[in-house]
Amino acid sequence: MRSAFYNQACRPLGAFAIAVTLCTFAALASASEAYADETGASEISLPKMDADAGKSLFADRGCVVCHSINNVGGDTGPSLDASNLNQSRDPFEFFARMWRGAEPMLHLQQADLGYQIDFSGQDLADIFAFVQDGTMQEGFTEADLPDHIREIIDNGPSIPQE
Repeated sequence: MRSAFYNQACRPLGAFAIAVTLCTFAALASASEAYADETGASEISLPKMDADAGKSLFADRGCVVCHSINNVGGDTGPSLDASNLNQSRDPFEFFARMWRGAEPMLHLQQADLGYQIDFSGQDLADIFAFVQDGTMQEGFTEADLPDHIREIIDNGPSIPQE
């Protein structure tokens, strides 16, 4: 199990990410043990995912500037339609893909939005739920976009694609 995890998640991320991953797992294990000692529970709780909240976050925070869903949004990044066969159903793999694209995403966020998008763990869980929910995505239209986000999309990316 450890080597499969390493080959799928850690190896492509490089040495720095491996160190961060190991520290994260160590911290989670330590926190889980402390929580279990304190409460008698033995599991880490995961956030409840809310696709409707994820839909709003996807539009309001500006993910849609680079990523499209239901043909709404930019094409600088990959489409995040649930029907996309390449779309990962595993949240850890999904976020590993985001991690691998972090440098260009941060650069584009700064150029197009003027700031770096900040997410909580709950925000990410909700966005993941939306990205996985084809039924919810069918109702995603340009009407869901705030005016300033729609303007950015209409004007095209600040950084031309190569």
